[in-house]
Amino acid sequence: MIENAGQIGVNQYVSGALRYLKALQEEEALDQKDFNKAIAAFDYESPEALLAARANSSNLEILCFGFCVAVENELPLQKALVSLGLSLDGSVTVGVLDQLFGVWTRGASLVGPSSHLISAHLINVSDTGPFASRSIHVYPSVLWALAGDKNLDTALPFGSELISDADESGDLTSLLVLGEDRQARRTKSIERLAHNSFLYVRNPGTLDEWKSAVREATIAGAALVIDLSEEFSPQGLRLAADATHLMLAVCCKSPIDIDLLPNGRNWREVYAENKALTKEEQLEEFGQATMYPLTQDHAHKVRRGLPLVSDDLNRAVRRLADNRLSTLGTRATPTKSWNDLIVSEETLRDLKELSNRYRYWDQVMSQSHVGRFMAPGALAVLAGPSGSGKTLAAEVIANDLSLDLVKINLSTLVSKYIGETEKNLEEVFDAASVGGALILFDEGDAIFGQRGKVTDARDRYANMEVSYLLQKVETFEGFVIITTNLSGNVDTAFQRRLQGFIEISAPDEDARQKIWDLHISKNECESDVDLSELIAFDLTGGQIRNIAVSGAFLAIQEGRKICRADLVRATKQEFVKHGRLTKELNI
Repeated sequence: MIENAGQIGVNQYVSGALRYLKALQEEEALDQKDFNKAIAAFDYESPEALLAARANSSNLEILCFGFCVAVENELPLQKALVSLGLSLDGSVTVGVLDQLFGVWTRGASLVGPSSHLISAHLINVSDTGPFASRSIHVYPSVLWALAGDKNLDTALPFGSELISDADESGDLTSLLVLGEDRQARRTKSIERLAHNSFLYVRNPGTLDEWKSAVREATIAGAALVIDLSEEFSPQGLRLAADATHLMLAVCCKSPIDIDLLPNGRNWREVYAENKALTKEEQLEEFGQATMYPLTQDHAHKVRRGLPLVSDDLNRAVRRLADNRLSTLGTRATPTKSWNDLIVSEETLRDLKELSNRYRYWDQVMSQSHVGRFMAPGALAVLAGPSGSGKTLAAEVIANDLSLDLVKINLSTLVSKYIGETEKNLEEVFDAASVGGALILFDEGDAIFGQRGKVTDARDRYANMEVSYLLQKVETFEGFVIITTNLSGNVDTAFQRRLQGFIEISAPDEDARQKIWDLHISKNECESDVDLSELIAFDLTGGQIRNIAVSGAFLAIQEGRKICRADLVRATKQEFVKHGRLTKELNI
């Protein structure tokens, strides 16, 4: 069987190794020289030898790896080991290595903790049974790679990628990269590591994913870049750091505790700046520019999303926040324009200035001396009685800026569990900072309200939520509008941080006339309708809209135009709804 195994293509070294094992088992006279000749015939230019050498393996480790690969790939060799009584299932065991290489070293040392084959995770030793009988296996992805398959291991976390042919301009071998922007961290790692190919792996969670990252980087002959933006595993980091044959960059939002950094590497820490692309850089990247501030990470995602939206850059940007906001708010494409908003001239001017503040933010930031002192985003409060047009004003501004309007659902945002509200707010603000969406906290007093005197634990945690918001607002880069019925309800500390605090008062008689004309066309009314008698009543824009809608429904169900009786009935219903006496209606 052994001779047959050699005849089907096993190289001279493996055939000699099996003859040597057979002689040992049959207690024949051993001729070490014969085995030495077989070893001398080993091809150190074979794929398995080159791969093991890439892990800084010794010659004995390379021979061990070559033998293991051959047995994994050849069924006759597995049968031979079983027939010799060296293995129950045809796999190589620690005892087999002891017999093969016992003249030079203990076989266990070739697959022990200090083995380069183990630190590179090219092979695995089972953890059950007596030590000498424990099986040694080559990882399947290694065998696929040796067979010519160039695909990355499916055990790698989603988003992993192999980056080849980069400029080798770096000077470091072990690197910690800090910064908020994932893509900026990735770019900085590639710039500073002294290599020209990189395996980029995002958020390995399990130890198997960490092992796969080390193994695939070894197979590819690449530096390993690990991005830990979501979770951190000290055991995983130690595992990767032990693979000293690899150049390694670890990317994090915040510094890693110095006590958790593995020894044995000359770590260097650098910062990846989180800065938005300029208009010129956007033009170079996309062939067009958007008014939204795009970081490197945003630009990377937009680049991937452009084909999905027919290369509409603004729409690709608006997609970025979709998934993150879907559970906390409702997204809508605004349709109302300035012509649909009836407010005083002063209020209209303030609202347009607020819109322009977001539109020209990047120009003032980059071109003006005072830009150094500007807050990075836009946060505004619209205050006024119910129905005065606060929500409508937010929609108009969103439409003016080509932003989607995302109305946050406060019932899902505010949680009774400690810390959950802050976590949800973090999601909202992070998503809003991407751009492409105006975030609306309608009736936002619940979370932006005045901090009060602490009388019990609930007051303390409520105050903590407001304090957290105050900190978040300082670095916020998106556009958020808060509406409230009472301006005095908003915490005074917010007012200093606001870019706009606009009071929208109830409409006067002239404004009410415009609102009535906006909602009801004379062509839709019977001749007995006289809007002037309705204009006299003190109604908000929202109430006028409700009356007009109710009148339209009353008319349409009878197949006629809107008549005076329809509007009178609808007005009475609106009065009752708001607790007003219908005797005010002298019509």
